[in-house]
Amino acid sequence: MKKTLIPAILVTCLCIAGTVITSCGGKGEEAETQKQAGTSTPDTEKTEAEDPTEKNGRSDVKDSLPDTLDFGGETIRVLARGGDDDVKIEFYSENTNGEVVNDAVFMRNEAVEERLNVKMEVLLQNVTRHNHLAPEIRKSVSAGSDDFDLTANSIYNMNSIALEGMLLDLQELDYLDFSQPWWNQAFLDLTEYNGRNYVALGELSQTMISGAFCMFFNRDMYREFYPDEPSLYEIVNAGEWTLDKMISLCTPLYADLNGNGKADEGDRFGHFFTDTQTLGCDSFTGGCNINLIIKNDDGSYTYNGVSDRTVKFYEKMGTLLFENNNTCRLPYNNEDIMKTMVNDQTMFTTWMLTGINYLRDMKDDFGIIPMPKLDETQKEYNAFCHDGSSSFSIPITENSPNMVAAFLEAMCAETYRTVTPAYFETALKGKYSRDSETSQMLDLIVSGIYLDIAYIYGDNLQSPIGDLRTILGSPAAHSKAVSTMTSKEKQMLKRMDTIIKGYESIAQ
Repeated sequence: MKKTLIPAILVTCLCIAGTVITSCGGKGEEAETQKQAGTSTPDTEKTEAEDPTEKNGRSDVKDSLPDTLDFGGETIRVLARGGDDDVKIEFYSENTNGEVVNDAVFMRNEAVEERLNVKMEVLLQNVTRHNHLAPEIRKSVSAGSDDFDLTANSIYNMNSIALEGMLLDLQELDYLDFSQPWWNQAFLDLTEYNGRNYVALGELSQTMISGAFCMFFNRDMYREFYPDEPSLYEIVNAGEWTLDKMISLCTPLYADLNGNGKADEGDRFGHFFTDTQTLGCDSFTGGCNINLIIKNDDGSYTYNGVSDRTVKFYEKMGTLLFENNNTCRLPYNNEDIMKTMVNDQTMFTTWMLTGINYLRDMKDDFGIIPMPKLDETQKEYNAFCHDGSSSFSIPITENSPNMVAAFLEAMCAETYRTVTPAYFETALKGKYSRDSETSQMLDLIVSGIYLDIAYIYGDNLQSPIGDLRTILGSPAAHSKAVSTMTSKEKQMLKRMDTIIKGYESIAQ
């Protein structure tokens, strides 16, 4: 089994511009923080978009699984979430239906089952990407039951279960090859303790990509108000897409369209930000490469909640959110979060890539760009992926862990070769994005995905991102940002110490 100690901002292969996205029956901030639908076409006339693996080289990347593996028709049961389309499609496809991603998932499942001579049974729970499977996992493992073989659960929740000693060390298993490009090396590096990993993140998690935060914008509105400015794509490519630039574009746009003399719904604003203290905060925090906790090279941790960079972030976000009517703040969330942009009331809206599904019927042109940098000293465009994205573990009750490890490796590898290209190249780029420049921006967004310890261990640290959501939730809370975050340092580091002790305990 191989393991790399070199972290990456995401799975290497997601830089797509260059190389372009159950018991077994009868088993025996700083640079260092960044480490941290259409008409069918005859076969003879297939385009690259219809067969994305032909041009991106992914289909040629081999895994290290032996060709002789045969598990005798055993059933592998996967406990997974199925409460929304994003999580459901990661494992489940009943049959081919002509929809690109659905068909890719179905064929991947068949290919892996045939290759390993296994049968997959997906135990879908009515749980969305915004929730987790902890009750089901804890109940089963605590009882010593053999109810499932593999779990696909939210990132922020799985490490809590690991620290309770309920998961196997994946590094001890045969067949998992974490040097391969379908594994998220940054996640493995941040969650590793003394060479052990109990949770893995890889391309089998389609929500890792659909959950990447980004900026959507109304292209027609931008053209109308800024005809002499470079396009937003040019600004991004020049490295000049920053919070200050965004603020400068938002401030002139406010207009009291409903004529009631106050800034409210029905007026025109530069930017929409939900006031429910939720994922809008995550978008900007990741985009500005803000890490509340930094893992040092010696394995120690540093609190980063009141560094100069983080304080600058609070200040700039205060200007964007609470000054000059730059931002429309309403309780719209999830499927409603795009509403003001669709209605030409705001030019910018932040959300996960999956938000593109809510813009397909938008009359005006829209575009997608990365989240703005904190300032031009930030070298790269960055993005969090939603902390509800799926990660993978094997419970300690598993009787044939190496078989399950082989299955997980095969599923992740085949997803890399076929499903990610189908989702990213054909469905997301070809079907939904409205121009070739947006397609290039998608490459940039996904290649900038990174992870933060405070985000990954949110369940154990009492949700540090929740503190930031509160700070950006109101002017009153924002005015106390530094004092609030200063008061968190001792408590945060104490909880990190508890995490380390937890790992030491289960290792023994």
